[in-house]
Amino acid sequence: MSWALPGLPYTAEWKSMTSNRFGIGLLLRICLILVNLLLLAAAWLKADLLFTYILLILILAVQIGELLHYTNHTNRELKKFLDAIRHEDYSVNFSGHKLGKSFRDLNEGFKDIIERLKKARVSHQGQTELLKMVMESVRVGILVIEENGTVSLMNQAACQMLNCPQFHNWDMFRKKKSAFASQLGDLDFEGRKLIHLDDREFYLDLEHIRLVGERYYLISFSDLKNEIEQKEIEAWHKLIRILAHEVMNSVTPISSLSETVQHMLTNSAGEPITTEEFTIERIHDIREAMGTIVRRSRGMLNFVEEYRKLTKLPAPNFEVFGVKELLDEVTALMKPQAEKAGVSLSAEVAQSKLALKADRKMVEQVLINLISNAIYSLEEQADGQIALRSSVTEEHTLIYVQDNGRGIPENILPSIFIPFFSTRKNGSGIGLTLSKNIMKLHKGNITVQSQEGKGTTFQLTFTN
Repeated sequence: MSWALPGLPYTAEWKSMTSNRFGIGLLLRICLILVNLLLLAAAWLKADLLFTYILLILILAVQIGELLHYTNHTNRELKKFLDAIRHEDYSVNFSGHKLGKSFRDLNEGFKDIIERLKKARVSHQGQTELLKMVMESVRVGILVIEENGTVSLMNQAACQMLNCPQFHNWDMFRKKKSAFASQLGDLDFEGRKLIHLDDREFYLDLEHIRLVGERYYLISFSDLKNEIEQKEIEAWHKLIRILAHEVMNSVTPISSLSETVQHMLTNSAGEPITTEEFTIERIHDIREAMGTIVRRSRGMLNFVEEYRKLTKLPAPNFEVFGVKELLDEVTALMKPQAEKAGVSLSAEVAQSKLALKADRKMVEQVLINLISNAIYSLEEQADGQIALRSSVTEEHTLIYVQDNGRGIPENILPSIFIPFFSTRKNGSGIGLTLSKNIMKLHKGNITVQSQEGKGTTFQLTFTN
């Protein structure tokens, strides 16, 4: 049996509405308002029911207000949701599960979004804390300044190097650390510069970063002295390892052979052998062992002598001489060795009158070392070529030694100037180190560029 209210035919839409609690609640409230309106109309026709008429009007007003409150449930829940996001209050709860499936789905959507925002906030806070820990652990001073003058980040290394507390206002920082801030100026440059502060030198980098429409100034700086000391410690560690390696290579066979000779000179009872026990074979073995000990001992003496040369270079005897003359003489000196190895050696000077003020013998030694290394790198290469060139700038005179050999492997390149490091089978490992020290005595520098399979270029830089 079907039924329907007057004027509302029974349809599939009606059935769907009756299955929705919110729809049923809304329908009941409308029906009650309609009944109240009918009673109000009936009371209007009878003058003696004035009190009933007024009461019905009040009830009607309450019903309409309650209906509005009931229908505004979604708006209230939405406002609660937006307020929770605005104030980052993720503990809020949502009701409405008694109003039907649509409201229940809506509330579940609200809860899902709130939960995702909560997880995102926790993840963001974790990443922020991790970033702060990283910033505090590095030995580089870091400052991040916002465009409005807020110092959003100042790590512990910056505080220690500048000997100041953390600042949150750039203007206040500039007042307290005027010497440092004056060298930064208006933060209108980018890149690296060397600054001086309280008898200390700092490498400073400034970058302009634009993020979400806002500009930030990222300042990083490090104490140059500490960096140099750290590099020196690393260099000493490498040197000690190489020295230990060379010493052990010589001492180990000497010790072993000495024990062997001692064993040859004693019998099974541990007493010295008699003259009758000196056989020709035993004498030959002792002679061979002693010869090896002598060779290794001489090798140790040569090693020590090379080290002495490396550490006790004489002061340069400066004189003025022509670069073309120098290169021609070195070429003539090394050409027989190059031709013997099947290598072409040439010299080219752009300016024939180019002169250099230096210790001529020392510079010759550097060029001889570089050419010897180049000849070695060109062994077993049919078209081996070595070229000596020169050029000049306003501040420097440059001499190049270039070859088309097999090049230096990238993993070895940083180690070639370390004392006693050598890739040559019989190399002493001090040629390049000696060359670098000679260039330092001349207030100059030696650098290298190399690519495997294409060759190597050494550059000698002399200050004019």
